[in-house]
Amino acid sequence: MLFYLDNAQNSAPGSRGPGGRELGLNENFAREVMELHTLGVDGGYTQADVIALARILTGWTLDRPNLRHGNGDAFMFDASRHDFGPKVFLGHPIQSRGEAEGEEALDLLAGSAATVHHIAFELAQYFVADVPPSALVDRLATRFRDSDGDIRAVLKMLFTSHEFQDSVGDKYKTPYQFVLSAMRAAGVTLQNPRPLLGAMARLGMPLYRCQTPDGYKNTEDAWLNPDATTLRINFATVFAGGHIPVASPPPPIAEPQLVADPPSVPIPKDDPVDAVHLEQVLGSSLTGRTRDTIAEAPAELWAAMILGSPDFMKR
Repeated sequence: MLFYLDNAQNSAPGSRGPGGRELGLNENFAREVMELHTLGVDGGYTQADVIALARILTGWTLDRPNLRHGNGDAFMFDASRHDFGPKVFLGHPIQSRGEAEGEEALDLLAGSAATVHHIAFELAQYFVADVPPSALVDRLATRFRDSDGDIRAVLKMLFTSHEFQDSVGDKYKTPYQFVLSAMRAAGVTLQNPRPLLGAMARLGMPLYRCQTPDGYKNTEDAWLNPDATTLRINFATVFAGGHIPVASPPPPIAEPQLVADPPSVPIPKDDPVDAVHLEQVLGSSLTGRTRDTIAEAPAELWAAMILGSPDFMKR
């Protein structure tokens, strides 16, 4: 994030970088730390707090030789680029202490009631519902605060809650969850992940390639639309037919050929997915309506219909 959100260039106004280039304040990282990772967009901070945190984090940069070679710590504090002037952050005066100012600011953010509520909401939204019950969020926030941020204790409360138990089948799967759950339900031994990575990319969720710092959404409105549904059904059909070769080792990368038309490499094919096995694995998660619809179709389509059904789109 220091690199992606430009804090590696965040410097006290008038300070100099490599080659004598004049540097200045960059607020990107400071803003996203509060908006996305701690307080939340409605967490009560102001533009003055954004500027104050950006000043506090001046000089928080990258040790580029270590970063390039993968040696040691890629983070470094460059005191020559730090703003040592007086600051007030979230109503707290910050004494001029260099790198320690940033640690103090992060402690303030971690202990904020807004941060506690924001994290509780995010956990409940991911595991229970797109709009989680406020009573559950409040209980999780209280547990977070009382346990001094013990995530294990918070998750234990979440996973033993009646809201979590009652949420089975409510959350819409992301493309990542949809593709991997199809693999697991089919019981296929994975040998070649490349086609799955391609499928996730086509479904709009290329692995580790989200372009925004908030990460991929996990709510239904982000993924449920006619085009995306068509792509999912296409994947279910091709995968169920064994036409996505994941159970066979990937073919070797071909050497460059000098001839105009190199010989084609046969595309491997997996066995079709066993619909009976799928039905046994998924059990009661398939509704009577889905079962009746599948029963009316030719047997060779059953596996595809199960994986492309509205029931399988939920987790």
